[in-house]
Amino acid sequence: MTISFKGTREGIAITIGDGDWRQVLDELTIQLARPQTQSFFRGARVLLETGHRAIDVAQLETLIALLSQNDMTLSAVSGERRTQEAFAQVRAALSPPEMIVEEKTPPPAPVAIVETPTEGAPAMLIHRPVRSGQRYRYAGTIIVIGDVNPGAELIADGDVIVWGKLRGVVHAGAAGNAQAFVGALVLAPTQLRIGRYIARAPDLNDKRTYTLTAEVARVRDDTIVVEPWNE
Repeated sequence: MTISFKGTREGIAITIGDGDWRQVLDELTIQLARPQTQSFFRGARVLLETGHRAIDVAQLETLIALLSQNDMTLSAVSGERRTQEAFAQVRAALSPPEMIVEEKTPPPAPVAIVETPTEGAPAMLIHRPVRSGQRYRYAGTIIVIGDVNPGAELIADGDVIVWGKLRGVVHAGAAGNAQAFVGALVLAPTQLRIGRYIARAPDLNDKRTYTLTAEVARVRDDTIVVEPWNE
């Protein structure tokens, strides 16, 4: 076996031994796909230990993609200098656009970066509800398929689109873009900001919240206005 696993407080340490790189990837794929270990690996942060083995940027990118398919994140690499330099290059390449995720509990499902069809700009796609205590910061547009609960926070330099109920704190155009917008099937945030403008949504009872049409908030005449999305 060329791969070993060990649980740590920070996540999972994966040690890679000698052998053909293709063989290493095949073995890792098999290990991650085992039904009895999938729940153990899901959502884990990974410390990769490579020893004296040198891994280049392309190999690391392939490994990161494989881990991502299994809802795992490569957070650190321990190994020789060339491997460390390759990991630094990969991290630098992923830095723009910025993505910061702060959570009190591990996420149950992955977050993806996608290309938006309109302008080709990157967007963060969160395909699950955003719970209280979770905070997402992204240097682009944030799209949530699910509800954003009270106590959650979304901060985007671009737009914020929620295919569900938006009841947390939201800030679109965080880098100063007052042309950004916030849209949701139910728009009832505890605080809403666009660029430097700030507003609080009125209190809505549950019955009205569920019967509202989709709405969008924009800045017009130095004021945040909310209107039906189809307008």
